[in-house]
Amino acid sequence: MTDPIQTIISALTLLGLGGILGGYITYLLDKKKEREFKVLEQKEKRYKSCLLYMDAFFEPKNIKYLSSRQPDIDDVKDIIEYLKMEYHEMILYASKDVIFSVKEFIENPVRDNFLKTILTMRQDLSAKRNDLDLNDIILEVKSKS
Repeated sequence: MTDPIQTIISALTLLGLGGILGGYITYLLDKKKEREFKVLEQKEKRYKSCLLYMDAFFEPKNIKYLSSRQPDIDDVKDIIEYLKMEYHEMILYASKDVIFSVKEFIENPVRDNFLKTILTMRQDLSAKRNDLDLNDIILEVKSKS
């Protein structure tokens, strides 16, 4: 039979190592969550900025709302240049689909590509997949007569 003191020492040793190992694993998981949160936060910031530029491309009168961020934006060409800067920054962390979607918009800035980019960004930020389509998000603006 084993000595009871030896059994107790063995149990305490295992508990100590288990506690240290458990603490280390918890630390690593917390660090991973923190990093994922920072990436998500960065995506949200960049995506919102990108969408504001795209919107101003179609509504040049909205350039005035961007002037507080970038006072040197005067016209649609400036908007595309700022959008290119956003594109290059998002290459670091955006999903492949978002990168391709923004690239497609820059190369061919039409409303359908804008709406597709919105949906792609939404899918990248959310656990929901394909819960909207283009027809769901098109604004039907009626002009005042």
